[in-house]
Amino acid sequence: MQGTFRRLASTGLMSMAIAGSVLIAVNPALALTEQEILDKLAGIPVFLIVNGEGQSLTASVGAEDEQVNVPIVFIDSEEAEGFLTEAENEGSEIANDANIVVYPLGEIYAEANSQLDGLESLVYIPSAVSVQQASQIAEQDVQGVPLYAAIDLEREQYLLTGDNTLPMFFSLADLQSQVSVLVEENPAIGEAIGVEVTTLESLLVNMEADDDDRDRILELVEFVPSSETLQFIESLSEGAEASE
Repeated sequence: MQGTFRRLASTGLMSMAIAGSVLIAVNPALALTEQEILDKLAGIPVFLIVNGEGQSLTASVGAEDEQVNVPIVFIDSEEAEGFLTEAENEGSEIANDANIVVYPLGEIYAEANSQLDGLESLVYIPSAVSVQQASQIAEQDVQGVPLYAAIDLEREQYLLTGDNTLPMFFSLADLQSQVSVLVEENPAIGEAIGVEVTTLESLLVNMEADDDDRDRILELVEFVPSSETLQFIESLSEGAEASE
């Protein structure tokens, strides 16, 4: 089955110039507002499986007497395509008239936020490869959508870009690629840079909480989608333009 994809304008990866230690805001901060969360999530493309009427594939979550249907959000296009292929092979009704569409995660959040306790209540399907990589780094099973950040091992602090943002990468390879450029320019810093693994779900929970110390860091977070996902969406856009 060949899924159809909704085109989404993509942006290139940021240029990562490590500034050093984390910059902590001086003024106290409250929990991130809904609009601030939307702004951070707007650039994250995710994949939904929808039927001919545009209704997304959902899963039931919660206690038996308080279950609610929530969208199943695929972080990786290959995982979504694999799900549809398996459904088709099994003769499942899910595969009938099903398509894969691309949405900004912020748009899904805005639509679901009024019905759910929080964005972490959505069901996320991460890349299986990324989960395996994250679990190896963390030396334990990682439950959720892995995110990767560069850290200063000596100071035990996050490393920021030159414009004082904290990149959280969906792809370990993308983070390693950015760091390798810095190490080539200054080999002495190679052993001082490490990788910290967290999950999208845990960050979202923290963003919706009210914790001054965490919010000062979360304000700096900038999500970096997988370059493979961005290239894939760009190729869809180019293909659509060529067929016009």
